Amino acid sequence: MKMIGFKFKLLNATLAITAAIPLAAAGFFTSAGSAQAYTGGFGYSAFLNSSNVVTTFSVSKTSVNFSPNPGAILLQNQTGDFASDITGSIKSFQTPLTSPSPFIDVAGKLLNLTSINPAVLNTTGGLTTINLFFTGLFNDGSQAIGNIVFDTYTPDAQTIYTGGGTINNASFSGLVVTTVPEPAALVGLGAVGAVMAMSRRRKSFVQ
Repeated sequence: MKMIGFKFKLLNATLAITAAIPLAAAGFFTSAGSAQAYTGGFGYSAFLNSSNVVTTFSVSKTSVNFSPNPGAILLQNQTGDFASDITGSIKSFQTPLTSPSPFIDVAGKLLNLTSINPAVLNTTGGLTTINLFFTGLFNDGSQAIGNIVFDTYTPDAQTIYTGGGTINNASFSGLVVTTVPEPAALVGLGAVGAVMAMSRRRKSFVQ
């Protein structure tokens, strides 16, 4: 449990920087003119399924593979339409995407990945963080943005990853996804989102 808590604190610290993008912060607001669209967001960690099997993974430049596939996930920090959801499932995907790829199922709310940005890698004190930013589309038409975070102490992890190798012994820090308001709603939310992001950064670094 201490390890999970550490991973999620690390994820929160990473996301505090990511949240500086007003679009991400604004995603927690209700979408104007889209009463039926999903709003809110969630984070998650790997979770034991009914057979007591924990979701594991491997990551490379061309794929993120979960085992079992789909794998069980435990939701955390749920908001909006996801507030009452506790568990879900996650599927492996290939990169680059050639078409929308099924990714997450949370109580029938299905998210397909529509784009994956090149991974951002950072190594500090022997720990390499692999951060994948994505956009997606829920089955009700709600747009989504988020990122997936992996950590590894594998020596020369950046060289292995950029050279096309596979990292198997990394830890799964988690993922955050949030639905995005329609463009018309973003105009008034950008400034508010920036203020929220700055506030979240201060709280994260104070803790």
